[in-house]
Amino acid sequence: MISGRARAVRGLLAAGVLLVVAFAVVAPHAGTALVVSAPVPSPDAIVSLASHEWERLPAAAALARRYPHALVVLTLPQSVNGYNCYDCAHRAERLEHDGVEAGRIRVVPLAQSSTYGEAEAARALVSEHHLRSVLVVTSPYHTRRSLATFRKAFGGAGVSIGVEPATETSPARPERWWAAAYDRAYVRYEWAAILYNWLRHGVPLGA
Repeated sequence: MISGRARAVRGLLAAGVLLVVAFAVVAPHAGTALVVSAPVPSPDAIVSLASHEWERLPAAAALARRYPHALVVLTLPQSVNGYNCYDCAHRAERLEHDGVEAGRIRVVPLAQSSTYGEAEAARALVSEHHLRSVLVVTSPYHTRRSLATFRKAFGGAGVSIGVEPATETSPARPERWWAAAYDRAYVRYEWAAILYNWLRHGVPLGA
């Protein structure tokens, strides 16, 4: 006869095996699952999120040239530093250098420095200008959370929301995210941030 303690140990071992198997199945896709693309036909606004300007701004400029009627929106954190907006002072200048007319560029200050804060600031501008569609440009690993966050913040506004990953200018390698320190750190951070946004703002876990 197996004692209660022995059954408990066997149960824990079985649970541990299941967790290891589940991790082995899911982990290889942890990077690719973060990268989503949701096109918006002829967007009224292209929102380039702050930080990682070296990859996001060129992608935003390329989209701005493709959709010449769209406003180009840059978000401005409350307290700028090298991590949340490392080249804030020159972003508009860089866009102009890449062919975006100065009159199309809008800089929106944030009430809270987070992706949700960026979505709320963008919603205020979109409402002010009576726009109907928004295309968010951000780093590949940030796309799933950004899309879900913007759709949550714009809920009920009747505005189409899409997202474009800055794939060509990013060092991200989602298919082998475990192989480089950049990818490992970003992937861990994004999954933790997705969980936080779900708990804090009710943002759906899926995009």
